[in-house]
Amino acid sequence: MSLLKPRLSFQQIINMNVGFFGIQYSFGLQQSAVNPIYDFLGAKPDEIPWLNLAGPLTGLIIQPIIGALSDKTWHPKFGRRTPYFLIGAMICSIALFLFPFSSALWMAAGLLWVLDAGNNTAMEPYRAFIADKLDATQQPTGFQAQSFFTGFGQTLANVSLFIFPLIFIGKTGKLPTWVFASFFLGAVCSIGSVLWSIKSTPEIPPSADELEELNKKNKGMPSPVVQFFLSILTTVVAYVVFIALIIPSFFSKGLYRKFLNYAATHPTIKILFAQNIEIIDAILSMPKVMWQLALVYLFQWYALFCYWQNSSKSIALSVWKTTPQQNGTLYEKAVGWTGLVNGWYNIVTFLCAFGLVWFAKKYSPKMVHFGCLVLAGAGLLAFPHIENKYLLFPAITGFGIGWASMMGIPYLMVVSKIPKERYGVYMGIINMMIVIPMLIQTTTFGFILKHFLNNDARNAVSFAGAFLLIAALLTLLIKATKPSDGISIPLSGGH
Repeated sequence: MSLLKPRLSFQQIINMNVGFFGIQYSFGLQQSAVNPIYDFLGAKPDEIPWLNLAGPLTGLIIQPIIGALSDKTWHPKFGRRTPYFLIGAMICSIALFLFPFSSALWMAAGLLWVLDAGNNTAMEPYRAFIADKLDATQQPTGFQAQSFFTGFGQTLANVSLFIFPLIFIGKTGKLPTWVFASFFLGAVCSIGSVLWSIKSTPEIPPSADELEELNKKNKGMPSPVVQFFLSILTTVVAYVVFIALIIPSFFSKGLYRKFLNYAATHPTIKILFAQNIEIIDAILSMPKVMWQLALVYLFQWYALFCYWQNSSKSIALSVWKTTPQQNGTLYEKAVGWTGLVNGWYNIVTFLCAFGLVWFAKKYSPKMVHFGCLVLAGAGLLAFPHIENKYLLFPAITGFGIGWASMMGIPYLMVVSKIPKERYGVYMGIINMMIVIPMLIQTTTFGFILKHFLNNDARNAVSFAGAFLLIAALLTLLIKATKPSDGISIPLSGGH
């Protein structure tokens, strides 16, 4: 990446972000279509959290590794970030194409693992790609374009759940025919949009000094492909090491440094654990404000998974007075209406996202995020009690405003504390702060739903609303400085 970055036209900035559309269409289907598919295949309500384990676990493992690898990658022909989101998009397209052919829960759950691995491989380098390519004056426009395609992709995915059942009627195999249409369109959009961006937007080569630094980091290391698979195999061990070191590190700052220095001088350990060591080092070096934000994220993202897993069943119960087991036809209508409702909150997100950024810069990111989480929590508390399907839109509007804040405002609280040369790995760590609460949710909420919430999706959504209000209160504990006028943020969805 050269120090002097060429200015791009508005059309060029749009072209470089088109690929984000396909990635976000895929995430939109994960949020709104995968859980109804589980329902169609006979899943019980308390089984749904476990069936969503793929999302947080692949995010926890893959994104930090890919982020660290892309920071140290450069190939004269393939670039730095583009190989990763091209491979990710190809994996997504294959999984999206195969998903409608699922004939059993195990098959659908397995394909979700593949799909989410592809999404996470594509997402992290794409966020860093924008910062690499654009100078500080054009980054706001670049992230605005990314935000547009985020909203557009997720909205289209959600609206397809309403429109396609009107066009593609009946069943093909065990699933409604409209599922095939939605996922086939996603497969085309995923690879097609990323190829458009790659063809239209070459990456900036590193300067001589940067290339020398990259070569130093990669000296004695195998290829990125080998490093990736070694990192996957060693990640479990690395997390055990991290847990063993993190608590004593608060009492002895030199303890984990001794371990890292030892690893750096032993080639075998360095090769096996290179990305893991870098991730551990970055986590243990995190500023205090990121630890405070992690506590907010614990409740915030736990709540979001509760909503996404139960929104369709909640609407089916409150509006159509049915469940997937009682009346499959009415439940399909509920799923379609949920697509419209979720599409609306994504539109709200896009419309207000940059207004929130202005308020955050003028006043305080902390207070803006607090207010948005209160609106989102209040909306979800009202949501399961609404029997008129049209009144669901005002209720979910608060969630849309909250979602806009969640996608970007917290970043303003920490961006000035993140070292620029470690942008990729720290973006991966922020994603870990998102997926760990989701991982906790998938392994605990089934028990909570069955034993404390009567396996009722409406109670699950109310539970999510309460957790968002707790997250709002915890936001007030964050000590963050006011962002400068020159700072922009990556507004993007997914995990």
